[in-house]
Parts: sequence; structure tokens; C-alpha cells
Amino acid sequence: MASRKNGFTLIEMSMVLLIISLLVGAIMLGQTLIRQAQLKSVATEYDVNLKALKEFRDKYFGLPGDITNAESIWGSDASCPSTAYNTIPKTATCNGDGNGTIGSSDVNGSLSSPNEWYRAWQQLSNAGLVKGTFTGAGGPGGAAEAVIGVNVPASQLSGAGWSLTYFLLNTTGMLWADQYGHVLHLGGFQSGTFSRGTILTPEEAMSLDMKIDDGKPGRGLVRVWRSTMQPDCTTADSTQDLANYNGDFTERACSLIFILGM
Repeated sequence: MASRKNGFTLIEMSMVLLIISLLVGAIMLGQTLIRQAQLKSVATEYDVNLKALKEFRDKYFGLPGDITNAESIWGSDASCPSTAYNTIPKTATCNGDGNGTIGSSDVNGSLSSPNEWYRAWQQLSNAGLVKGTFTGAGGPGGAAEAVIGVNVPASQLSGAGWSLTYFLLNTTGMLWADQYGHVLHLGGFQSGTFSRGTILTPEEAMSLDMKIDDGKPGRGLVRVWRSTMQPDCTTADSTQDLANYNGDFTERACSLIFILGM
């Protein structure tokens, strides 16, 4: 009697391949849907943060991180005025310099007083205007370093966080030479500075820009860094009005800048 050889038939192999293809397709679809939901959350987060800043200003007659009576409201941090790095979320805080800005900037766009950037989120949290609790201190890489979820809020967009800075005319070539004032940054972790690591593809950045503003990377209230900073995000950006998002690049190459007008 002839023995039956073990093995898969062509039909069985075809069924296995079909099942694998369906599983891979389902996983990819799920990842796409998750990413789309995360992107939709960005506009809501921007609105919440802007509203929080305005409500704080109206309630405390100044800006978070900058007001000079914060310690009398929430208690004084032991290491004021220069708060040392730590990972302990707390309400005890430090007074700002009361110059009307969160941090400082000169006419060339050089930034200073970064401690106010992180005390701002701490004091917004203390006031019940944003979710989470924060350290009120710069990261281990220096007083200007944002650590997502520790001294700045995390975004629902995976890997991204929100930073808050103030700067005037930027002449470094990293941005176009406008007066920016207070800005929110949406980006990934970047050592030694605020959250501006690339977190979006050019297509995603353009989609968010169009939803919130004008879809132009160099104009309006929503912008990106020029190619000297993030080389694959934009094209033709030597001229502000001609700059476009680089639709041919499909990897994550951009972070966003929201000009607050305050």
C-alpha cells in the first residue's frame, strides 16, 4: 500500500497566503485609521491651548510663566529663580520677570529666559486650564530642553508634544524674516531645545495647515521651518511666497509652528 506524502497542496498554500494578505491589509488599514484620528486631534489641541492662554491672561492679568506673583498663588519652588532639572510634577513654581512675554527674544530672533517656557505649562496646569502636571523646569539637556509629557504636554499625535516660546524677527534663515511673537510648536523631542523634531510628512503638514489656516508653509498663522532646518519639508522656500510643501517626500520631515498673535 502506497504511503501518503506529507505536505501542503497548492490550494492549501493559496489559502495561507490569502489569510496572511488579509491580516497584513487589516493591520495597515488599522494603522492608517489610527494615524488619521491622531492628526484630527491636532486642531482640537491647538484650540484648547490657545484658549487656555487667553483665559489665564484674563484671570491673572498676565501670561503664564511671566507673571511676577505666581509664587504667592501656588507656592515657591526651592530652587527659584533658576529651577534645576527634575522629573517631579508639582504646583510649586517660580515668578517670571513680568516683561509681558513668555521667555524673551531680541530683534535677531535669539531666545532667552527659557525657564518661563516650562513654568508656563506648569502654571496653566495649576490654574486647571490644561490637563496634566508638569515640572516647571527645563530638561536634562539644558534649561531650553522640552521633555514631552514631563515639562510640556504630549499630543495625541504619536511622539509629538507642544512647546511654547516667544521670538521676534528671525534672521537666521531657519524661518522667514517676520515678527513671530508667541508661538506654539508641535514636534518631536529634540535634544537641548523645544519640541521641534520632525513628526509629520509634508502631506500631513499641508493637510493640517489647510484645515487650520491657508495651506502655505511660509505664510499665515501655521508654518513650518525652512529647508535649512528641515530640508525635506518644503521646496522653493528661498522665496517666502513661492514656498510649497514637498509632496514628493513621503517620510516624516516637518514640525509645525502656530503663530498665536498675542
